[in-house]
Amino acid sequence: MKTKLIIAVLAILLWSCEKIGDSEILRFYGDAYEDIGYSVAKTSGGYLIAGQYTRIYRDSTGVRIDSSEKKMIVIRTDINGLEIRRNVLNEESASSGAKIIAMDDGTAIVVGHVVDPVSLEKDIYVVKLAPEGEGYTEKIFRWEGNQYANDVIKTEGGYLILGTTDVARGYTGDTGNKKGNKDILLLSISESLDSITSNQTGYPGNDEGIVLKEGHGGKFIVVGTTDVNSSTGGNDIFIMSDNQDLNSTAIKPIAGPDDESASDFEVVADGYLIAGTAVKSGLSRGFAWKVPQDISATASGHDIFIDAAPHKSFTITSICKFRTNSFLMAGQYGSGSTGDMLIFATDSKGYFTEGEAKVAGGTGSQAAYDVIADGEDVIAVGKNSYENNSLITLMKFRF
Repeated sequence: MKTKLIIAVLAILLWSCEKIGDSEILRFYGDAYEDIGYSVAKTSGGYLIAGQYTRIYRDSTGVRIDSSEKKMIVIRTDINGLEIRRNVLNEESASSGAKIIAMDDGTAIVVGHVVDPVSLEKDIYVVKLAPEGEGYTEKIFRWEGNQYANDVIKTEGGYLILGTTDVARGYTGDTGNKKGNKDILLLSISESLDSITSNQTGYPGNDEGIVLKEGHGGKFIVVGTTDVNSSTGGNDIFIMSDNQDLNSTAIKPIAGPDDESASDFEVVADGYLIAGTAVKSGLSRGFAWKVPQDISATASGHDIFIDAAPHKSFTITSICKFRTNSFLMAGQYGSGSTGDMLIFATDSKGYFTEGEAKVAGGTGSQAAYDVIADGEDVIAVGKNSYENNSLITLMKFRF
């Protein structure tokens, strides 16, 4: 019975078709149960997708969902999204990939986490893939407590990883954090994936670094979410600046009136454009913050309205540069079992560009978790779900 259900679910998802227009492509990858694409990177011949793949176990009784295990996956595709190769990583532990970046020499770095099979705690997991994915080097950073990676960038001597940890290392007195609360973790590693140095920082409470980029003046900029201002009844966005030694030079919460969470940001000529989601009276909406180069200066924020139905909930998960002076934002239109994949264009200040929005739906629920631009082409990855099953999804189109 379970096998028939899985086949039926796959048929429904795949029936949504691989071509959604004359120049639009929709691809699905994975098996059944929970497969999700979290990150996409451009290569010279196509795309790399990183995320989570559920390895399905079967025995004489059929599919054993309870014995299935989640794994980090990297899928290499051609320019049309057709799968060339897949790497299902880490045979020993459950794992997942959060971010992938491609190098000029064809290699790629993907970061995420593994789950210790004994303690069930998370550890940072880094994989370096050969140019065609024919081999890879992996490294697990096993520390006390839980650590997982959200982002990675290339540096002169190797790579810089943005992670989150729930172990209070180095805090003293009453102003420090408590074990079990989240802090921002920066980890510098070499080309061979060996640890160079690390630094942990944050406010008392929970702070999660979401995105890492090199900003103005050679500083490393981290944007994330904090609950330091508990008077708001929820979360606020923060922005942090670190020097090359990973010592924090400034950290600032951006307190708005609602429950606000950061999703992504881009470096712009006069500062930083942050995209996220604000929740008020149970309604989610896109939100944009503009922060000056001097992050201690006053920031400004505004709602994002993408159509004539402002009372429809939507969330933002990703932002990227598009054309000369525009941006793409991606996320989910609606919520829960009725959500659709959402991608839209904005101007340099984060205001919606009229007429340039894509809402892609179908059976079940869809969501986009990452978006990139390849000239005029828009490439988004995420998931297509039906009940408890989902497939990794890639959509490529033009406005």
